[in-house]
Amino acid sequence: MTRQPGAWAIHRAASIPSPYEVTVCESGSVARRPRVLATARPRAGRRFEPIHELELEPDALNAARSLPGAHRGLVVLREMTGPYGVPDLVAVVGPPSLLKQRRRLSVPPLLNQVDAGVVAAASPRAGRRVETLAHRVGWPEESVRRRLPGLVKTGALVPNGPESFIRQAALQPVGRLYAIETKVKDWRRALRQARTYTLWCDSYVLVMPSLSSGSRSALLTEVADDGAGLIIDGAWIKRPLLGKRSPAQRLWGSEHLVAALHEPS
Repeated sequence: MTRQPGAWAIHRAASIPSPYEVTVCESGSVARRPRVLATARPRAGRRFEPIHELELEPDALNAARSLPGAHRGLVVLREMTGPYGVPDLVAVVGPPSLLKQRRRLSVPPLLNQVDAGVVAAASPRAGRRVETLAHRVGWPEESVRRRLPGLVKTGALVPNGPESFIRQAALQPVGRLYAIETKVKDWRRALRQARTYTLWCDSYVLVMPSLSSGSRSALLTEVADDGAGLIIDGAWIKRPLLGKRSPAQRLWGSEHLVAALHEPS
């Protein structure tokens, strides 16, 4: 069922340096310091990067390499444009094969929220009818029907009987996405930004320098309530838990990451 490389696949066929590096330590398997990749879809304009926030990047990278499962595969992107917001770093944790298989597929990234939701609701093996897809994704049936011709044309969905469809097997989340946000001050603003990323990331990690005892306690309470991660002064205060994201949310975020790695012209 895998489609042959098309225009999108040919354009993005140039390889990127492999960011998957693994080392085994006595205490267990951990990822080496990851190579940070620049996004191919930068946001408009030129970003002002405060020097002090850049100085926090080593702490952010250490956070990425010690995320749950990072020893199995880790990619880190700088300033990836997501569906909502632009985190300082996005770490994707998972087996390298998932990303490689997705990048070999000639289907363009599913950046439309409805498209990602419909495909996420489909199965790679059992055909599902339009009304089933609409019910699973929570969109009106008519909205789903309008997206189907385009999804079939690109090969994201394959007809499997009258009004029944299956999806390409490689169209699945390429890993767990963690937004990593660095801030030298104003922890409330940092928290608001990070919470926005949970609309498409599995969790977030805030990286900040030393805080007053009151600010530290208040921030830790908020982060713990979110099940997210917190690093202060280079040390883990709270490690992130995986959020309960829907298949549609996870695929939508994953497809933006695929687009960020290489966007066709």
